Amino acid sequence: HAWVRATAPGQKVAGAFMEITADRDMELVAGTTPRADHVELHFMRMDDGVMEMRELESIKLPKGETVSLKPGGLHAMLIGLTSQVVAGEKVPMTLTFRDSQGKQENVGITLDTASPRH
Repeated sequence: HAWVRATAPGQKVAGAFMEITADRDMELVAGTTPRADHVELHFMRMDDGVMEMRELESIKLPKGETVSLKPGGLHAMLIGLTSQVVAGEKVPMTLTFRDSQGKQENVGITLDTASPRH
């Protein structure tokens, strides 16, 4: 269930969304994609009609619980897009996870591209 929103020509950022269920207590600590200069983990919410967004160092993934990265909440932000993300294309991404012992693991995923209205 991993996807990224298509972008307008010249747009330099895009949100990536997914559901993650870890088989042990872990944290999502980073992401990379050849389609952007870098990836940041973000938290977003509306507070009294004002959008608040901030970068996170990590996203906790408790064992067996599904954590949703979705519009209006936790998400990954692709920053410095190298080209327009077009609806229907696939975007490769690598996620970096860290377990409670500090061991890191990289997992490659493919983001489906949804229309800007998704």
